[in-house]
Order: sequence, then C-alpha cells, then structure tokens
Amino acid sequence: MAGVAWGVAIIPQKNYSSSVIGRNDPCPCGSGKKYKKCCLESEASAQAGKASPDLWSQWEEPAGPTLKDLWTLSKVACLETTDIVTRLEKLGIDGCQASFVRLADARTSALSIGRVWIGELTMPPGTWEEDFICVAACELWKRYCPERPSAEMVDDWVTQGYQLCEAHKGGEAVDVWLRLWEHVRLKIEPSMTTYSDADAVFEISQFFGNWIQDLIMEIGNTSIRDNKYTEIGIRLIRELLDQFVDESLNAILNLRCDLGNLLFRADRPKEGETALLTIINEHPDQSCGYAYLSDELGRSKQANADIPRAITLLEQALAYPVIDAVDWDLEYRLAALRDPLAGAR
Repeated sequence: MAGVAWGVAIIPQKNYSSSVIGRNDPCPCGSGKKYKKCCLESEASAQAGKASPDLWSQWEEPAGPTLKDLWTLSKVACLETTDIVTRLEKLGIDGCQASFVRLADARTSALSIGRVWIGELTMPPGTWEEDFICVAACELWKRYCPERPSAEMVDDWVTQGYQLCEAHKGGEAVDVWLRLWEHVRLKIEPSMTTYSDADAVFEISQFFGNWIQDLIMEIGNTSIRDNKYTEIGIRLIRELLDQFVDESLNAILNLRCDLGNLLFRADRPKEGETALLTIINEHPDQSCGYAYLSDELGRSKQANADIPRAITLLEQALAYPVIDAVDWDLEYRLAALRDPLAGAR
C-alpha cells in the first residue's frame, strides 16, 4: 500500500540530462550512487586500461584465478601489524604507528596515505606492490586510528549494513548504521540544513539522504520485533528534524509521520496522535497525516482503536480534497476500514 512503508521520503533530484555530469551528481545509470563512485570510475578505468587507483572495490575478493596472487582486504586483515610494517619497510615505506598517525592527522581517507607512500617511492611499484600498499594503509588505519574512522571504514559500515538487511538481520544492520550515524553526526555543522548539505561529510558511494531513509525504514521494521529500537528511532528522527530544517517538505512530512507512528508503538498514543493531528492541521492538503493516523486508529486489536473515527479522517481527506490521494491509496484504505465495520453490524 503506497505511503505506509518506512523511509519513503522522495528527495527531489535535479535533471542531469546535460552532457556535463558533476562528480557528486547522481549517476545517470540510476544506481542511486554518486557519479564519481559509480560509472565515472569504470569509464576512467576503461580509458586508462587499468583500474583507477581510488576504486575501493578493486581490493575486494578477486573474481578469477588469474588474480589469486593479488592482495585483498581479507588477506591483509589476517596479517599481524608487525608483518604489515615489515613488508612495507621492504618497499621503502615507514609504516610505524607514529609516522602513520602524522599522515592521517590531516586526512580522512586511508587510500590517500597509500598514494602518498607510492608517490615517495624511487621506483614505480608493480601491481602486486601497489595493491599491498593501498590495502595495508586501509588496514593500518583501522588499527592505529580506530577512534577516527576513515572514509573507507565508513563506506564499509554502509555496505555491511545493506548486506545484513539482505540477510534479514535488521537489528544488526541498525546497530552498525547507528554507529555510523554517531560518527557522521559529529561532523555535521549547524549550517548543514538539508540532506545534500550533509553529503560533504558523507564521502562515500551513497547519498546521505538515501542512506538515512533506509536507516529509518530498518529501525521502523526492527522496532516491531524489538521495542528497544522504538525509543532509538524517536530520538534519531527528532535529531534529524532539528538539524535538517530546510529539507524538502516531502522528506520532513515523512519524518514527522514516522515519529508519530513510533510514538504510538512506544505506548504513547496521546503524543502520537498530537504529532499526526498537527501535520493534518498544518498541511490539510497532504494525505500523509490522515493516512498514518487512520492506520493507527484503525488497528482493531489495539486498545486505542477507533475505526469510525479512522473512517471519518479519510472521508475528511478526500472531501478537502488532498492533492495526493491516489499516491496514498486513500480510497482503498477507506474501503478496507468500511468492510469490517459493515460486517460487524
């Protein structure tokens, strides 16, 4: 049913039909990723005849046996720190903690340290050496600077969360993403009042707005099975509403509706109803407030159920009329509420 899923806020996208695509624009392939983290890299790699040096995915597990001798993230992660440092020393690179921390101090990316190391070598490294240098830099950042996650670590948390979602492990995904949110939140400045503003400190393949909606959706789904996530979701949404005051109306209304839903789920029906009625009063031409509140009032097994009032709300929305009744399936919702009531008479 349209409109009832968590995290459905649609962020208006610019029209990128121009032949010039910015590095941070949405990729025209429709992946939802930034152009620089999607097709730009593959296009550049094809032109150069080899993988781009900042293509993070090249260090995932190789697909074919011809690459079996190349270094991968998992291979380097199995090495002791002293072994990594020794291998780097043989290449003429100082990988000790003090030296690494000095390089990391003014940087956010571990790969940028790998590039510095490569640039300081007297002889160009081979493919094997270059792979090891870059992957080693990423692994050493995890060990030397765990309190200040690198851009690669942040991207890894995003990816890990999506993998857990696909494995139907929503609670674990939420835990990973909440750790990421606490990291990103500290970097968001007061002047960053839209999701696109936050992209400046969310330097990964996903857009911040897309990811935060997915986080809210997973919190909503997980809170059905584990009530501890209900209060977590309430707190998160309030933080988002306080920060991103200039976000699109559609996104703001979806956040406020999700907040109302969670307040009902937290056994705070008066607060939830007040939150949703405020949306209706402020935006009587928008369906979301009517739909969410009628859903809550129409749950027949709840103590606060009031199906006649839920029906009245939807009739009120259609009579106003709201501008997006079809998008929110208000006619279908109304029919679904009327039939059980008629059958009970």
